[in-house]
Amino acid sequence: MKVLYAASEAAPFIKTGGLGDVAGALPKALCEKEIDTRVILPLYQDIPKDWQER
Repeated sequence: MKVLYAASEAAPFIKTGGLGDVAGALPKALCEKEIDTRVILPLYQDIPKDWQER
């Protein structure tokens, strides 16, 4: 199974509330179950530059 997870925030990249916690943790949990998981986020200016270039 493949999952594309789109969110407005995800820890550790950018987080302002609870959604960021869930959007950061759920993809990791799915990967542990060997589910191909990708996350897409808006390219906010507040995301550290080293994360933007990966």
